[in-house]
Formats: sequence, C-alpha cells, structure tokens
Amino acid sequence: MGMSLRDYQDHLDGFPPAAMPNSDLSAEKRLSWIVILIPYVEANNIYARMDKAKSWDAEENRFATEMRIAFLRCPSYPERPTESPLSPTHYVGISGIGDNAIAVSREDPRAGIFGYDRAVKKDELKRGASETAVVVETSQASGAWTAAGFPTTRGLVPGGSASFGRRSQFSGNHPHGANVVFADGSVRFIEQTIDPAVWERMATLSGRGGRE
Repeated sequence: MGMSLRDYQDHLDGFPPAAMPNSDLSAEKRLSWIVILIPYVEANNIYARMDKAKSWDAEENRFATEMRIAFLRCPSYPERPTESPLSPTHYVGISGIGDNAIAVSREDPRAGIFGYDRAVKKDELKRGASETAVVVETSQASGAWTAAGFPTTRGLVPGGSASFGRRSQFSGNHPHGANVVFADGSVRFIEQTIDPAVWERMATLSGRGGRE
C-alpha cells in the first residue's frame, strides 16, 4: 500500500481524496480512496469492472464489496464469524483529529491527509513526508473497502491515550502497537506507548495535532 501511494504521488503529484469525486452522490455513498488507488496495485481488472459513476453499494459495484483483496488484509487479524457479506479493509486512511476530520477544510489544524474533497500535495505536509502518517492498521474493521467514510478513513480520538493496543482504535492485531504507512511510502511500527500529542501531530497536515 505504501508503494502504491508513492506511485500515485509520482503520477499525480499528491494523494487521493478520501472519496472519489462525484457531485451526484453524498460523500458517504461515494467510492473510497482505496478504489482510486486500485490501478496502482495491479488490480485494473477490478477497477475496470466497477461503475465509477455509481455509489459503492449500487448493484453494479456489489461484486467488489464482497471481494477479499490480499493487500487490504492483515495476516494477524483474527478471523471472526460475520453476518455481513461485505469485505472490509484492515488498513484505514487517517483523516486528522476528531470524528469529523474527514469533512473539515485543509486549512483546519485538525485536518489530515484524507478528506472527502482534499487532494493533498506533498508540499502541504508541514512536518515533511517522513513524519506525516497516512494509513494505520485498525482492530475495528467494518463495512466495505469500496465505501468512503468510516469503513476506510478514520480520525484520531482527540486527547485519547489509548490509540493503540487491544480493544483500542488502532491495532489490536499485534502486541504493543501498530504498523503505520507514512507519506514517503515507508512503514514503521508505532509503539502503543507513544505520547498521544506526538501521534496527533503525525496525523495532521499542520503538524500541530489540533492542540495549538
């Protein structure tokens, strides 16, 4: 995923928005940033079959919502019985600080890389690409990987001291922390003991974590 994001940057000089642009659909009905990224992971056959003008849950796109795609699944994620046919991603984009970070303007100090209508450029990252978090593992995978919004993009709980670890917002699949993709395409394991203020600064374009 990190390499695919880097390839996307090289081609389009930035990062994908959290939702595929579509003025005819509400943000939550639009296709996700992962769908936008699919052509960069050699899955063009899936992308070509999808109707990009329709919502993620349209009949024409139902086949994709049920597809289990290897690069979206953590080998350590516990397999649980499910009543839903939807296939989730175990890796979610970071929208910034707070539940509504996905919808705030790029000028908001709480804004992260992924917003519904934010196509962020690399030069907007105040802390630099190597210190700005883009994607993180989640222990609370739900919904379809094709859906914009909560299934594929999350904001950090402001002031939360337990972002990582079992039954927390992120990770739960590995002891003591989570793998995080940074904006330069690198992947680092972030310990659950990280200072929450430092983690929040990594999650924002401003590098301020929404605290200042």
